[in-house]
Amino acid sequence: MNNEFVFRPYGKAELAMAYTQGTMSERSALNWLNREIKLYPGLLEKLEQLGYCRRQRMLTIAQLHAIVDCIGVP
Repeated sequence: MNNEFVFRPYGKAELAMAYTQGTMSERSALNWLNREIKLYPGLLEKLEQLGYCRRQRMLTIAQLHAIVDCIGVP
């Protein structure tokens, strides 16, 4: 099995579940991801420059790269 992370458009909930490895509910995982985005210095601003809005459900590849660069690989 290949454990290498694939950069493709992700649903926000899908990415949150990947980060939490399914150890919490989808809602809790989304809350965790949203909190990480807000707390990491400059990440929210970088995402907004890439067209991110808080209510969007899908993340672009560019937005995903920004998140992984800051938070790390799920």
